[in-house]
Amino acid sequence: MTSPFLHDGIGFNYEVFGKGAAVVFCHGLGGDLNQPRDLVGRLDGCRLVVWDARGHGLTEPLGPARGFNFATFASDLHALLDHLDIQRAVIGGISMGAGIAARFATDWPERVRALVLMRPAWGNKPIPDNLRLFPVVAEYLGRFGGEKGLGEFLKLPGPQSLRKQSACTFDSLCQQFSKHKAIERHIRLKAMPNDCPVTDWSPVERCIAPALVVGNDPDPAHPLRLARLWAQHLPNARLVQVPTKSHGSDEHALAFRKHLISFLEALEK
Repeated sequence: MTSPFLHDGIGFNYEVFGKGAAVVFCHGLGGDLNQPRDLVGRLDGCRLVVWDARGHGLTEPLGPARGFNFATFASDLHALLDHLDIQRAVIGGISMGAGIAARFATDWPERVRALVLMRPAWGNKPIPDNLRLFPVVAEYLGRFGGEKGLGEFLKLPGPQSLRKQSACTFDSLCQQFSKHKAIERHIRLKAMPNDCPVTDWSPVERCIAPALVVGNDPDPAHPLRLARLWAQHLPNARLVQVPTKSHGSDEHALAFRKHLISFLEALEK
């Protein structure tokens, strides 16, 4: 366990594993650093850095509501790299973390050795259809709290429709009601879907770093079309598809690691 580093009045929690070239991975909305750590696993010859974004995991305090946007989260990541004296790294992320990584790459392209976008959930517009239920979760957490909020949420037609589409995605959404400090941090579920990593694709199209974009299907929260969209606009992107988590989380993770290791090995050639 490392000591948190202080930035913008917030103590950011992070962990570092291994030695070698830096690979930094960002978690998804409502998650924490365990998500990318467990997904990526051990990377021989690499130093894996994972962290808890503001309002997530062991990073505290919450900070102002205005800080919940992709530009601020990317700035937080920039501060972490400076703290660790990492000048260039492979920057990656899952879902919201993919959006943070992408925003970081457009703001500080000189710091990005390569880019990895795993199951991106945002494009260039706020409140995409695939994330419309997250602000509803935020509203019900704020109005009713955790247990009652979940009960009231499940009475709505939207969650029940999602349940029929994907039990895995439905379960993941319902788990937001019981996350660590879910009520205190419910702003994240409203603010982040109402933002987006970029509003214009032109800065993305100037990102010349090698990129690996990973999608799966079916996945209502992370539609494959968004992975294709990012791969289309990143000039040096490779798009791959992995089995959906609903067909088995182990198979999903193993397929991702295979593509990630192959991508990282190609950077050394």
